[in-house]
Amino acid sequence: MNDKPTEVPTVAAILPSVERVVQRLQHVSIDEVAVARFARELNETPQLSGPEDDALLFRGPRESCANFCLLCDALNFCFWSDQGWELEFAGKLWTRTHAMIAGVLRAIDQDPNWLTADRWRDATMSDVETIFAGRGSIPFPDERLRIMNETGRVLCDRFDGQFAHAVDRTDQDASGIVEILARDFPSFRDAATHSGESVVFLKRAQICVADLHRTLTANGLSGLRGLESLTVFADYRLPQLFRHVGALVLNPQLAATVDQELEVANGSTEEVELRAVTIWIADQLVRELRRMGRSVDAWELDYTLWLKARSPEVRVPHHRTVSIFY
Repeated sequence: MNDKPTEVPTVAAILPSVERVVQRLQHVSIDEVAVARFARELNETPQLSGPEDDALLFRGPRESCANFCLLCDALNFCFWSDQGWELEFAGKLWTRTHAMIAGVLRAIDQDPNWLTADRWRDATMSDVETIFAGRGSIPFPDERLRIMNETGRVLCDRFDGQFAHAVDRTDQDASGIVEILARDFPSFRDAATHSGESVVFLKRAQICVADLHRTLTANGLSGLRGLESLTVFADYRLPQLFRHVGALVLNPQLAATVDQELEVANGSTEEVELRAVTIWIADQLVRELRRMGRSVDAWELDYTLWLKARSPEVRVPHHRTVSIFY
């Protein structure tokens, strides 16, 4: 697992810490010409962000929206599996992240108590199996149960069972909510080390904030502020896409590891560089797009990049790292 810094990682620390990694790259490199070329391609894309499938949109009051997003993003990690896993909901068959969201929605339909923190705190492995029952089984069920229990316990103990209370403490500020997640909920404390220095990612904490904003506004409720401070969400898919378009170049040894679908160790120099460069390239893309007159923030662009990474034309594999952080 990653070595965790003693201080709480913050959104403001992400880009400076990533820049230090970029200045000391050992296993990957950036093709600036390819980055600029891809920015021009993105500039021709009519829409650089978009909603999730309506079937996976949660409907409910503000407090329920907040708890729903926290539960989903507490469970939102590491879905790749050789066996495969899929789940039917709302007349469609879902896979990976979408299947997880569908499973939570299905569980809430059957038992509204799944929106309460004490239900998560007291959940059992039987509950996990029931929520995510489908074809195959959800990867890493033990970790998902542990994190579900932990998240429910923290929410009960520190926020009276309501994630909306945490949001209110920040006056609905995106960076402030991310900091609360990183400080109070251990599974969201996503940071590593490179050359002896801290590198901050906070993928799931940031995506939780973005998900909450989208869910609130889709329900006609007041959204969050300060979203422009977020970075993209460094995961498996974005480095896969950046390699496909030539912006991210792996050295021969790492390329062979990824292409053979061998594990890249969590917290290794190779893995940290893959994630750090992902954030750095995306930041360059945002700057280039703004220079070309497109008004877009990194958290919005992330959705478009993620969709492009999942398109059939992207044939290079994603790297495989067993981690609760993405």
